[in-house]
Amino acid sequence: MKPPVPRLPRWLAPFIALGSLLFWVSSGRADELTPDVAESFELSTYLTGLELPTAIEFLPDGRLVIAEKMGRVLVRLPSGELVVAAKLAVDAKTEKGLLNVIASPSFTTTHDLIFYYSSVTSPELDKHKVSLIRLRDDNHLDLATERVLVKGLRGPDDHEMGGGLAIDQSGHLLIGVGDTGCRARKLPEPPYTPANYFATCLTNGNGKILRINLDGSIPKDNPLIGVQEATACGDKCSDDPLALPPAAPRPDIWVWGVRNPWRLWVDPKTGNVWTGDVGDIAHEEIDVIPSAGGRHYGWPWREGAAGHAVAECRKILPYRGDCAEPAYYCRHDDVPGDADSGCKSINGGLIVDDCHWPAAFRGRYYFGDNANGRVWSLEPTKARDGIVKGSRRDIGQATGFVVDMDMGPDDALYLAVMRIPPDESKVLRIAPKVRVACGARDDTTVPHATSVPPRAKQAAQIKKALSLGHTRRARRRAVFGALAAFALLSAVAIALTESRS
Repeated sequence: MKPPVPRLPRWLAPFIALGSLLFWVSSGRADELTPDVAESFELSTYLTGLELPTAIEFLPDGRLVIAEKMGRVLVRLPSGELVVAAKLAVDAKTEKGLLNVIASPSFTTTHDLIFYYSSVTSPELDKHKVSLIRLRDDNHLDLATERVLVKGLRGPDDHEMGGGLAIDQSGHLLIGVGDTGCRARKLPEPPYTPANYFATCLTNGNGKILRINLDGSIPKDNPLIGVQEATACGDKCSDDPLALPPAAPRPDIWVWGVRNPWRLWVDPKTGNVWTGDVGDIAHEEIDVIPSAGGRHYGWPWREGAAGHAVAECRKILPYRGDCAEPAYYCRHDDVPGDADSGCKSINGGLIVDDCHWPAAFRGRYYFGDNANGRVWSLEPTKARDGIVKGSRRDIGQATGFVVDMDMGPDDALYLAVMRIPPDESKVLRIAPKVRVACGARDDTTVPHATSVPPRAKQAAQIKKALSLGHTRRARRRAVFGALAAFALLSAVAIALTESRS
């Protein structure tokens, strides 16, 4: 008879988790595409030496703007030179910080960039700023030009801060705002009493997607314009709004019932808005939202396709029917069900329609996971208003956390990857090995143009701009490897000691 396996005490979990994380970080896994994708695409490192990037945005002239969590804004020129444009004063506790940057639709004339960041000087009830800031001709931000467009977005020291930014087909700014955390940490079934109601009430901006004009005013066709009575929020996230008297809603709300929509993409062919809504402990969602907005997307009543009945959303004023269901959801590995597995914390992505891509990879929705570094694609329905069931395809794996993606001017898909140690973060590039000629058959090809400078020149420019060296990284890897071994060995030793006593 085999001796019983000793059960590890619960307090040992942090040691084991730390050891596992450090071991994973120091293991040196390579970024890679799946074998079938690698037949048609090449994966390369476009930019290294970043520090916790959160967003990337290509400008019309080919420059790349990078936002980093700790507040730094970088501009990479087409020549390869990297410029530190500014450092915003951000509150970077927990999931706060500089969370997104996009170009204004009038960038070519105004040079305005749009930022979503957590201000270090602002109180908790007005923590997140959405601002326009001008980029000067010398690639530095003119901080004196900042114009704050949205206020009153809560940001306590918890999670789910949002950060989504996109321009809709009418030229309005869409803003994804998280519900501030207050997590229940429960599986959605059996249904439970929510711990955070901010997404379902309509007098604050958290747990919503907002819609404004670029001067900060409210579009006249927003869905809650003219509504006099709506389900009101309490002062605390746990205050049940159904027990409170109704009040006038925030007029900038466009969609509600979302948890953490921190990446938004507008389909230029349909006007539909695609977002990855980060789940709690069970499911991750992708929502495809019609351009009219005005619907409740289920949170906190539902996560994925589980939880309370869809009719729960009928209780919310103004009446908009059942909860809108996600276009796609996937489950965490330890959650039962028949949905795709392997998800932990997905980001929204984009549909690649580039005619230079091979036909088998064109017209698919690409997205990543900011907790495990995986990248997938999905097949949209013919009307591009949903996802074909069973169509998920593995694209590859990054050594780090995939937090954003954008198409470059060279027909390549770029991924922003956070990594620990922070200064080993990077931008990856996925490009077709052979470009298909637009309007031609797939066997008709043209030379592949690229904006990537020669490797030696690029390495020298990056090293000069950020003052980073291989010796420092090697030293860090050695330290992290030693810490990993120490943490794991300590956990095992303590467990064995307890099992003998």
